[in-house]
Amino acid sequence: MNPIIDTANNNPVSIHPSANRLTLNMPVIKQLVYKDWYLNRKLLAIYVGGGIFSLSILSLGEWQFFMGSIMFITMLVALGNHQLSVTMINERKEQTLAFVMSLPVSPADYAMAKFLSNMVLFFVPWLLLVTVTTGVILLTPLPDGLLAFTLLVCVLIAVNHCICWSVTMFTETEAAFLMVMIGLNCLLNPALYFLARSPNIGISQGENFIWTDTASLVLSGEILAILLLLFGTLYLRSRKKVFF
Repeated sequence: MNPIIDTANNNPVSIHPSANRLTLNMPVIKQLVYKDWYLNRKLLAIYVGGGIFSLSILSLGEWQFFMGSIMFITMLVALGNHQLSVTMINERKEQTLAFVMSLPVSPADYAMAKFLSNMVLFFVPWLLLVTVTTGVILLTPLPDGLLAFTLLVCVLIAVNHCICWSVTMFTETEAAFLMVMIGLNCLLNPALYFLARSPNIGISQGENFIWTDTASLVLSGEILAILLLLFGTLYLRSRKKVFF
C-alpha cells in the first residue's frame, strides 16, 4: 500500500498500514540504522581524526593549547550537527523518506531507527575522544586540574546534541534545526565561561585532579537532561500515527 499524498503540500501524510503494530520490525530497523551508519562513515573518520589531531597539540605550548581546545570543541559540536543533517534533514529534502514509507515500517520503527543510529553515531566517537582527552590530560604536562572542567564541557556538548536531535525529531524541519543549532552554539561560550570561572570546577584547580560536590551536581544535571531528552522524545515520537 503506497502512502497517500497531501495535494496541498505534495507530501506523504497517511497513516502507514503498519502504524498500528504493537511490536517493532527489528530487521527493517537494522537496515535503516545500517544505512545511516554507512552514509556517515567518512564523516566520522574526518571528525574523529580532527579531534585526535587537536588533542595531539594541546601540550605543545600556550597558543597550541588554545588552538587545540577550540578545534576539539568544534569537532565535537560539528560531529553531532553534521550527522543530524545527513540522517534526518537531507532524508526529507531528498525525498528518501517517501521510499522508507513504502517499506513495512511504522512511525515507531522509524523513531527507533533514528534513535539508535544517531545515538551510536555520536556517542561512540564522543566516548572515544573523551577517553583520549582524559589520557592526554593525565599523561602530559598539562595540569590534571583541567580534567573535571573538560569532562563537564564534553558532557555539555552531548546535551546540546541531544537537544538538537529532539527538536529535529519533533519538528522535522531544517529551519528549526538550524535555529536551535545556532542558538545552542551561541550559548556554549557563556556556559564555558561560567564553568571556567567556578572555583570548584574551573580551570584554576592546579596540578591535582579534584572532583567536587559542585562538579557532581552539574554532571548529574547534564546526565538527567540527556536521559529525559532521549527517552522522552523517543516515547512521544513513537506514539505518532503518521510520519509527518
